[in-house]
Amino acid sequence: MKQMLKFIFSKLFLINLVAAIILIIIAFYSFSSYLTSYTLHGESVTVPSLEGLSEEEVATLLNEKELRYEILDSIYVEKQPKGIVIDQNPKAESFVKKNRKIYITVTKKSTPKISFPSVIDMSQRLAVAKLESYGLKVNTEYRPSEHQGIVIDCKLGDKSIATGDEVGLGSKITVVIGTGKGEGKVMVPYLTNLSRGEAEQQLQASFLGIGLEIYDESCKTAEDSATAKVYKQQPSYGSESTLFIGSSVDIYLTCDTAKINVQNLSLDSLNNESENSENE
Repeated sequence: MKQMLKFIFSKLFLINLVAAIILIIIAFYSFSSYLTSYTLHGESVTVPSLEGLSEEEVATLLNEKELRYEILDSIYVEKQPKGIVIDQNPKAESFVKKNRKIYITVTKKSTPKISFPSVIDMSQRLAVAKLESYGLKVNTEYRPSEHQGIVIDCKLGDKSIATGDEVGLGSKITVVIGTGKGEGKVMVPYLTNLSRGEAEQQLQASFLGIGLEIYDESCKTAEDSATAKVYKQQPSYGSESTLFIGSSVDIYLTCDTAKINVQNLSLDSLNNESENSENE
């Protein structure tokens, strides 16, 4: 008995035991792989990539592969084309049996509608935050009114919209802010080298809004547009450049830094001084 226990705990026995376990594991996986290969032999096909394809293209491609499909979900993705595949299961390059069903997720073919929320009489900050939380894009416009600093109207394009109206998700809404009584004028702020958002903040501080937004040829993608800076504005900045409260300023944006002249401020001031001297 002692000799048996001594052998069991000997180095030789332990080495043989480990070797036997390893051989059993290798044999098991080899048999499993063979069984899978044998089972799918002549029946398996490679799942093609379906992402970016329309439903019609998916049907044609899978029919050629003797596969089927089912739309698992349809979701709205703002920057994606409508009605294309954005996900699939099983994934591309997987091996499946013929006649297997491939589950796909596609983008919605139409923009979802939402009920326009109530923002009239809200402050500008609260109204903008609320509309953005509903998935809407917001521009601001100012208009002389007996009410100051609150929303007096909302527009989609040139038409006013009311609470409860249906609008497309991602629509650009113009929020009209009252500026109080009077037809006073304000100085046109200096916008050169500001981003679109920074320019809007500067204009809002002067009770003005953005008019046209014109991007030059250097802005090729949405990411480019997001980082573009103002290189020109109309009306331009100057000591004599004023607008009625609620007016708009057109901005021209670029991704080409060589186009942005940060000295425009001093140059405009000199030009205005020269013009004033000539007028005198």
